[in-house]
Amino acid sequence: MSENPYAPPMSVVADVPALANDISAEFYVVGTKKFLLLSIMTLGLYWYYWHYQQWARYRSYHNEKLWPVARALFAIFFIHSLTSEIDHRLRKNRTPYAWSPGAIATAYVVLALASSIGNRLPQNVGPWLNGLFIVLVLPIAWLLLKVQRAANLACGQPNGESNQRLTGVNWLWLVLGAAFWALILFGLYVSVPT
Repeated sequence: MSENPYAPPMSVVADVPALANDISAEFYVVGTKKFLLLSIMTLGLYWYYWHYQQWARYRSYHNEKLWPVARALFAIFFIHSLTSEIDHRLRKNRTPYAWSPGAIATAYVVLALASSIGNRLPQNVGPWLNGLFIVLVLPIAWLLLKVQRAANLACGQPNGESNQRLTGVNWLWLVLGAAFWALILFGLYVSVPT
């Protein structure tokens, strides 16, 4: 008998990518289709949750004292830090990703400010001009998608495998977002002079 009955069992140990709801992940993982759908349908409201989750995961992973809520509410002041931290993790892991974190963060700040200013224009400026600022959701979503792809790569899940499915809460937000989009489009339609 060559087998020792008192020896501990032998098993193979492998790195397993962190799950989206696993607070041990350094960044928030989400599938790209889910990210885009929630971003566009909620007119960017999803981004508050997204920023919060990114910083909450980062805080837990590094055991740092920071306020994810404040960083989500004032994202334009913290997006450069977030992209820098994600890029740092990618470089540390030697994971190639073609992006310019500083340029993406700066473009996000400019578009977010333009959208915010545009949403505060008086209605008499012109409803279509106000409506154009809603369209800024698309380029902002594209910029943040680049950041999300980098975060997914940094966490070892290029496609956000662990968080691709829509939850019940996601569906609720999508229904509310669709209703809001319908109201916006109806408002633009009725405001056109005949």
